[in-house]
Amino acid sequence: MKTALVIIQIILSITLAALIFLQSNGDSESRTNLMSNSVPEKRGWEKVIFNFTIFIIILFLISSIIQTLI
Repeated sequence: MKTALVIIQIILSITLAALIFLQSNGDSESRTNLMSNSVPEKRGWEKVIFNFTIFIIILFLISSIIQTLI
């Protein structure tokens, strides 16, 4: 059981790292203008990758908690 959890955590961590690298940095123009009131919206694949990243983080945390309890 413990070996399976370790393998699951390795797969989740590699997936999480790949998803983080896939996320774009956004426009450098919007980061330099601090007085701007506009909030950049995530659309399309950017939103899907963002939501999937959150899902993988939650799965990783759950598997970590389960592994500590066993």
